[in-house]
Amino acid sequence: MPSLDNNLERLHLKRPCLLVADLERSLTIYRDILGFKLIYVSEASSDSYLYTIFKLPNTARLKFAAFDTEYESRALALTEVKGIELPLPTAPYLTAMVIKVGELTPAIAKISQLGLEIAKPNSFTTPPNLCFTEQAFYDYDGHLIMLYEMNTSD
Repeated sequence: MPSLDNNLERLHLKRPCLLVADLERSLTIYRDILGFKLIYVSEASSDSYLYTIFKLPNTARLKFAAFDTEYESRALALTEVKGIELPLPTAPYLTAMVIKVGELTPAIAKISQLGLEIAKPNSFTTPPNLCFTEQAFYDYDGHLIMLYEMNTSD
């Protein structure tokens, strides 16, 4: 069995990629409200792997955007799909993207101004003294996004 000391063999979650119908509209959430830093946007080639893995018809036009956070490069990707209508996810939802934010209340207030569906907040504590508040919303394309903030209790 290979040694785990080699960085190439360590488990690492890299970059969820969400399909979106309108990249500019999605930027209002992910860049402007949540604070992801847009590092590049590029048109996907006609033989892009994205067509294969997302099972998209070759008639669709794709634009790929990558985002950094303060702590991680290429932490998120959005792929705009034009030329076909993307289906909205339906309940029960199979995935959620969970994102830690510095301040939950202002982020949710800005998302609310966009007219998006927002769930009620939930709070809980975990040992030793961590306090979490989380609140979910559904983005323009129906992706379930869970935001949370974490504090310590005295």
